[in-house]
Amino acid sequence: MNFKHIAAAAALAVAGISAPALAQNAAVTAGATVYGSDGNPIGTVAKIEGGNAVLNSGTASAALPLASFGKGEKGPTIGMTKAQFEDAVNAAASKTAEALKAALVAGTDIYSSDGQLIGKVKSVADDGSVVVTVGTKDFTVKKEQVAMNGDKLTFLATKADVDAALAKTKNG
Repeated sequence: MNFKHIAAAAALAVAGISAPALAQNAAVTAGATVYGSDGNPIGTVAKIEGGNAVLNSGTASAALPLASFGKGEKGPTIGMTKAQFEDAVNAAASKTAEALKAALVAGTDIYSSDGQLIGKVKSVADDGSVVVTVGTKDFTVKKEQVAMNGDKLTFLATKADVDAALAKTKNG
């Protein structure tokens, strides 16, 4: 799952999104229109991914646990309006961006997407490149390849992928 969606889903859970007081087990499928607590459409389900539905309102997108959906008269529904959904997603994105900015500094531990410590940030350049030290080797990645996963700075590749890439380099 995309870490952006994880962060948004976590923030939405904290923001109070809950299954509406309607019949549960809504038929949530890709392409389905999702309705808000006010009965108006919020957006559509872009895809189902690992027990979550990625809901896209047109201006905001987040992965929500399938258990967050209720069955309304018009179709799947969640316990907030479109404006509340978009506000929660935008607030989560802002909070995540602030956390990333604070963590993306020299000396910070960086983890792989599978949760293994891979090294430390050596430097961050103005052009967005991030130099990461793994053992005695350095490698450079784009800032877009780094995200927050909970409170951990995370490179969006597995430890095995990082090790394989480093093994192929002559100078690391």
